[in-house]
Amino acid sequence: METCVAKSSAAIVQRVPPEATDKFKQWQRDVSTAAQHFSGYEGTDLYPPANDATGEWVSVIHFADQPALQAWINSSERAKYVAQLRETVGDFELKTLDGGFSAWFASMQGDFEPGIPPWKMATTVLFGLYPTVMLLTIFVGPFTSRMGMSVAMLIGNAMSVALLQWAVVPALTRVLKPWLEANSPAKQVVSIAGVAGLFALLIGIAFAFRPITG
Repeated sequence: METCVAKSSAAIVQRVPPEATDKFKQWQRDVSTAAQHFSGYEGTDLYPPANDATGEWVSVIHFADQPALQAWINSSERAKYVAQLRETVGDFELKTLDGGFSAWFASMQGDFEPGIPPWKMATTVLFGLYPTVMLLTIFVGPFTSRMGMSVAMLIGNAMSVALLQWAVVPALTRVLKPWLEANSPAKQVVSIAGVAGLFALLIGIAFAFRPITG
């Protein structure tokens, strides 16, 4: 599946019995092919169950903007595939996501909160991105710099994106889950204290790197 950053996405949370896994995967391939013919389609990500006991798959479809996403959701073409899914596998939960980092936070699976503010997503990504880039610069940079700046940048960016996608962000969403989901007015203090703590840690990390990088 293609991984991309889109302005609007929709996540489908589907409980799939083990015996229906192959049918669900085939349905996912078919519906993704159909979506490619709609304007603004940018890709689909498929996340297998984090826990085999739940059997919950998460598929995230990305479009360039909200109107394009809504056109797909309301289309008769999608309705046909939805009917097929309900007939062969069962009902599902649809959640519409706003914000460019939404797909990374769909890995929270059944506990996923569609109301996570974009600024919390961006803060979380920044908190993971900065030390990742710094560590790659320190430990990988001396080897890739011999290849020239353009190649070194390409390798560094590819490694940082891969680490964020499959290691850093999934780990951070688990650790920061209470803060990410503290979005009600009653939990405003938690939100403010959390973001203040994260930026304080970032400043501390920057000073920790300073003796090494200058």
